[in-house]
Amino acid sequence: MMILPLSISDTRNNYTRGSGFKSSALLSDKTASVLKKPEVNSADYIKYIYGRLKKVCNEVVEINVETNKLQDIVHSDEPRIFIMNHTSTQWKDINAAKFFNTLLYREYIYQSRAESCPRSRILTNTGLLQKRKDGGEELKWMGAVPINAGLGVKKDAKNGNAVTLKHLTKELINGDINLFLFPEGALAALTFLPLKYKFQPGVSAIIRRVLEEKNEIRVTPLGFAHNSRESAIHIGDEIVFSKTDGEYYATRGNADSKYFDKKLAGFFGDKEKTLITENGTVVNSNRIVPFISGILMRNLECCTKEAKKDLKNSSGEIYTL
Repeated sequence: MMILPLSISDTRNNYTRGSGFKSSALLSDKTASVLKKPEVNSADYIKYIYGRLKKVCNEVVEINVETNKLQDIVHSDEPRIFIMNHTSTQWKDINAAKFFNTLLYREYIYQSRAESCPRSRILTNTGLLQKRKDGGEELKWMGAVPINAGLGVKKDAKNGNAVTLKHLTKELINGDINLFLFPEGALAALTFLPLKYKFQPGVSAIIRRVLEEKNEIRVTPLGFAHNSRESAIHIGDEIVFSKTDGEYYATRGNADSKYFDKKLAGFFGDKEKTLITENGTVVNSNRIVPFISGILMRNLECCTKEAKKDLKNSSGEIYTL
């Protein structure tokens, strides 16, 4: 269900269930009418997008923001990657991503970080954008990044994708953006396949590249689940990847969940972070991508199961965003 902030304590919002929220506190009618296209680096840009997105986020959503994970993200000075799972109803997955991004921007506004916060970049299939009357220009201005995610991508499209990902990686390194993506890509259409067969290496290659210039990069999995009436978003525990003296480390992420892969949980044990090895041998840069993918895939798989549980236990009450 939608969880709304009622009061502020210790510089973070207390989330409880059961109260509406008026947008005029954040975006006045005057601002909405005057600011057609605010500067991307301004606070008004975030407020404008929040005002637009909240109008389309009217589904019933169960989300675990009472865990303070959303606020922890906002209070962090580090940009991050959000990985999200596709379901058999992909348009609902897109809506869930919009809903979470709306909450994220709202929290940045509440914490007076609208001007300085990382801007959201959401990888979006080129075909989806091209179907819009304006060719997707407004959505691109709001953060959608076109990428060719179709099966059998031609060489020119692959080269275009590589250029796009290179630019996004640079923005991550500079701390300018939060990057949202569905690691399954076009393989999401193969709904009969388990996630481990569809998880694409692109996000892991980005992580490897970022760690060539930064000490660490944070990844937050968002698990989605839907039924005919409502949706659930489970914000998972972040996984922090780091590199020291050429060796790669990862934190435990969601290893405490009962849905987490038991073998991988045993690999992490109780340590805060663990050196990534294979049969006791340190994994080097040339081989690290599939190992990062395996860790991310298991975390996203776990959060997807948590979302399904949250959806099953949802009261189905509707609140206003």
